[in-house]
Amino acid sequence: MTPSSAFELSSSQYATRRKEMLALLKQLRATGSQAELDLPRITVIGNQSAGKSSVVEAISGITVPRDAGTCTRCPMECRLSKTARRWTCQISIRREYDESGNVLDKVSETPFGDVITDKKDVELALRRAQVAVLNPHVPPSEILRASAKDLTGPHFASSRSHKFSRDTVCIDLEGPELTDLSFVDLPGLIQNADPQIIKLVEDMVVSHIKGNCLILVALPMTDDIENQKALRLARQEDTDGRRTIGVMTKPDMLTAGQTKSREIWLDIIEGRRHPLVHGYYCTRQPDDAQRAAEITQEEARAAESAFFSAEIPWSTSSRKNRFGTVHLIASLSDLLIGIINETIPRIRTEAANKLNACNHELTALPKAIDEDPANYMLKLLTRFCDGVHHSVHSGSDDIQLVHLNKTVFAEFKATIRRTAPNFVPVKEGLAGAATKVDELAMGQPFYLDNMRKHIERSITRELPNNTPFSAKEDLIVEFQAGWESAIEVCFAAIRKHVENMLNKHVENHFHRYDHLEGHVRIFIADIVEKHSEACKAILQPVLKIETTPFTQNGHYLSESVDKWLALYKEARAKEGRPPLKKRKSHDEATPAPKKASNLAPKPSETSTNGASFPPHEPSSSGVRAFQQGSGAFSFAPQPGNSAFGANLSHTTVFNGFGNGNNAFGAGPQTTGISAFGANSSWTSNFNGFTNGNNAFGAPQGEPVQAAFPFRMPVVTQPPTPVSQPSTPAPQPSASAEEIGDPERQKRINEVLAGLAALGYHGVTESDLPKMIPPDEYEREIQVMAEVRGYFQIAYKRIIDNIPSLIDLLFVKAIASDMQGSLISKLSLGTADAKERCAMYLAENPTVLMKRKELTVRKERLEEVRHALHAFGLST
Repeated sequence: MTPSSAFELSSSQYATRRKEMLALLKQLRATGSQAELDLPRITVIGNQSAGKSSVVEAISGITVPRDAGTCTRCPMECRLSKTARRWTCQISIRREYDESGNVLDKVSETPFGDVITDKKDVELALRRAQVAVLNPHVPPSEILRASAKDLTGPHFASSRSHKFSRDTVCIDLEGPELTDLSFVDLPGLIQNADPQIIKLVEDMVVSHIKGNCLILVALPMTDDIENQKALRLARQEDTDGRRTIGVMTKPDMLTAGQTKSREIWLDIIEGRRHPLVHGYYCTRQPDDAQRAAEITQEEARAAESAFFSAEIPWSTSSRKNRFGTVHLIASLSDLLIGIINETIPRIRTEAANKLNACNHELTALPKAIDEDPANYMLKLLTRFCDGVHHSVHSGSDDIQLVHLNKTVFAEFKATIRRTAPNFVPVKEGLAGAATKVDELAMGQPFYLDNMRKHIERSITRELPNNTPFSAKEDLIVEFQAGWESAIEVCFAAIRKHVENMLNKHVENHFHRYDHLEGHVRIFIADIVEKHSEACKAILQPVLKIETTPFTQNGHYLSESVDKWLALYKEARAKEGRPPLKKRKSHDEATPAPKKASNLAPKPSETSTNGASFPPHEPSSSGVRAFQQGSGAFSFAPQPGNSAFGANLSHTTVFNGFGNGNNAFGAGPQTTGISAFGANSSWTSNFNGFTNGNNAFGAPQGEPVQAAFPFRMPVVTQPPTPVSQPSTPAPQPSASAEEIGDPERQKRINEVLAGLAALGYHGVTESDLPKMIPPDEYEREIQVMAEVRGYFQIAYKRIIDNIPSLIDLLFVKAIASDMQGSLISKLSLGTADAKERCAMYLAENPTVLMKRKELTVRKERLEEVRHALHAFGLST
């Protein structure tokens, strides 16, 4: 045998026969696993840092972490499998124990990282896996990204890190040159440490070297063999020494002056001291420097052979075949076959016992299904689909899907509500606590000067005093920027709830049928994905529609704009506005250009700058909605209509009610912009009601049409006088904040009573702020109100439409489609439905369907028994 062929265990002369036998053992492992059958394996043990990893590399052909300071601190189980596919390696972590060292109720084995196809990547991957075992509190994804240097840093060696662990790093190797076997590299036995740690490692070693195990004891030649605790433990479990091989390591660490030590170790190798049935082997592996230089296996074996040929006393030994890895591997192949030949009869006995247990369980099982499997399957699916339908439409079961989804939709509503434009009707830097009008708006504050700059940037070829529609449209699109992500979060949460509901129903109805359950889960995942994509395909256009402002709900839009205009004006007034300029006398007054309202009035009610005022005569104007050719909702004013629905010429300043003044005053006429955006030719101070004059300062009995947000009748008869307050009215200069709450409310009531007496019914306290006079930012406040008013329209639509579509096109659609899709995917209507259903129901490990599983298991065990007889290994 050449060195290269001897080095690879799978190339030995016994490989073919061993693979055939291990194929049977692997079949048993698939049905019973290692917990049921004591399968052959190799376990490498030794004192800490004894050079065990050299043996592992010799068997597997991979490089494992074994340099200084990186000793094994958890079991590493290597499982080799002969396949026709290319070489691959998958590392997994098997969690078997909790933090206290107790066995977990459910052992889990989870893949750690991707499949490895390059042998050079194995060492770093194993380092990461060991760090992950020792640091269960660190996310695996973080460890997988760590470099070799990072793994030795303090982050992965904290006080929470384990010094040793009984959990296992599993290495699954597949390839055409591998051999079907298992071996475990265990942590080195330690002497000076916490007694609990010492016992943990010792118990771990003892549990692994029991049974069908070939024990490879690494014996570093830097220490006396009497001090080798690993050898003592091996003798305890292998009393006759048939399964133990001593492997001496680190011979290059003995200096030329240590002649006595060299003589003792030579005596051991040649069988004169501490004899073993299979004796001892001496190997020399590359040191750290050679490993860093990426020495190849061939180069390492050549260097090893040269060392033993030149160094005395090894070069003078009569047992030349006991030196070098090549000879170890050749002998190991013979010993493995011997161990297998020795333990196969025990496996036969175990198989026979398992076979008897299967027969016993088969007789103890309930009666098998005695009706047509297809009919039984259909009933099973019907019960499942009925449960899903009930959860979707009723919500009264334990799953509570309807209530969970309502919570998600409520959060979606709140999220959309928080995207409302956060308009602040003051200049930036002057905002106070009372200026925030919308407490729910979470966006960045948008101040009056921000709005002015925004409007000015949007102006192109508009006529004077016209706000470009693009200015409003841009703001509308901006507050919708977060809607797509909100919809995605909402849909993802609903999908998760639906999937959890379906999983619970699958578990409840199919848990006794593993094979069927697996297929049903796959089919349900397809159904969910299909309706998910279909629903998303509808949600996207619905969201896209909202980017184009449009509504035919002019009434609600008008009311909403009026409401927010009043709120912005009130907030503006509370923060304090620059004082009005001194009014010009009637003679000084010059006509001001007419300024149309930014929001066109409706025939029945006109919305302007905080108030909606019905004209005395019907107007043909209205809120313009989507029109052919425009493609968007328009806030543009209608020509020829003021904010009152007519070109009025009255401006009022609401200062309160007081004796001796007209309700609106009778000040000198002037020209300007009214409080509601109408052209004015006279201005009056609204100081209160006075006897003998109406609310507009006109003689009683004359018809009056005022600018209020309610239908004002024509007064042709003197109204009933309003009772005068018993106390003098406060001075006009007194603000609402300066008046106590009772006094303020009293004055408000008097104002409302006076208006009602004049025939202006339906006026409420909330209408009064709409009379606040204009200021220099009238246009900006108007745009704020219009955009915020439209948000209310779009917000109402989106919070209803999106949940309704998700519920209809996803949740309910899945329930409606479930039964038909499952019947189709399970092929219940095909000619072989009976056989197919029998297969689905037969391969489940539950009580009702365990009969078939045990039957299959029985057949396999019988195959093993027959195969053992065929090999001539039965006893």
